Amino acid sequence: MMKVGILNVQWLNNMGSVLLAFAVQKKLDQMGIENEVINFMTQKLDDFGEIPSVHKEEKASSLKKIENFNKFRKNHLRLSRDYVGISEVDLMDYDAYILASDTDWTPLRVHDNEAFMFYFEFCKDKPVKKISWAASIGSESKKDLGMMEPILKERLMNFDHISVRERETVDFVQSLTDKDVIHAIDPVLMLDKKDYDELLENSENNFGNYIYAYLFDNVEGGYETINKLSSHTNLPVISNVKDLKRIDNLLFDSEDDGPCEMLEKIVSADFVITDSFHVMIYAILCKKPFVAYSRMGSGIRLRNMLEDLDLSSKFLLYDEDGFEEILKPIDYEHVFEIINQWRDSTMEFLKDALND
Repeated sequence: MMKVGILNVQWLNNMGSVLLAFAVQKKLDQMGIENEVINFMTQKLDDFGEIPSVHKEEKASSLKKIENFNKFRKNHLRLSRDYVGISEVDLMDYDAYILASDTDWTPLRVHDNEAFMFYFEFCKDKPVKKISWAASIGSESKKDLGMMEPILKERLMNFDHISVRERETVDFVQSLTDKDVIHAIDPVLMLDKKDYDELLENSENNFGNYIYAYLFDNVEGGYETINKLSSHTNLPVISNVKDLKRIDNLLFDSEDDGPCEMLEKIVSADFVITDSFHVMIYAILCKKPFVAYSRMGSGIRLRNMLEDLDLSSKFLLYDEDGFEEILKPIDYEHVFEIINQWRDSTMEFLKDALND
């Protein structure tokens, strides 16, 4: 029986990273394919539970947040044994590998040890299937793409089946390989909302009505929209933002939330304001009124997704006021017609790749 190894940066204490691993695992389970998430990390985790080189001057995560993320991994991911550093990767033994989306192909990872993994250099000579599911470069910079072009052209030779997430990236990647490059849906959006319900079985959300705000950066328009919407609706704000002092009607700070706690906040919110790709994705799955802001290095990811779903008006630049836009209704019936067609084409890609 085939066994698939799922590879991504799930060791990061980031909602998107761990939800992607969960989503790929869940979908393969539904397909009846044995799988596990490869617990690879470039370095041994430090005493704070993070990669030492990721945050040099200050820890990005509180101890409580790290605890919540580790609890999620323990309860909801089937992790392999630890593989620390590229010297241990020869010990891996799978029939197929799936690179699980997000910015695994970011220009920042081209030259480091993670690139050795995320471009399948470690198994390029092994007779195993090598698949990218909705890989993301995460940049539209001509400088970045020009720098990556010769490297990516060589490394794409390692892949048997290639799919990317951003529509604007398809032609660029296709120009570097003779293999077909597919525009695939993000794994988190491949699942239905009910597939995430198991993560919220013990939810005790009794916060009443509220606005959920998650801003990774200090997005000027985001703060303005939060406060205008709160004043207009008289709703308090549950917030995970850089500058809490800029929230006029704060219910409480949710900085320590892990994946389950974040999903809990989104599923019960009246409105969602964010600059996070996967917070936006889950808001869409929950059919919430929302706006999504561009931030440094992530504009193409949010913009392309919303254009693909006919929701381009929900994408805002960092200084735009989104108050009027978030009050406009969303035709979610139409949105899910698009999503379901995209899911079907992605499923066809996965079946072909795994059965080839």
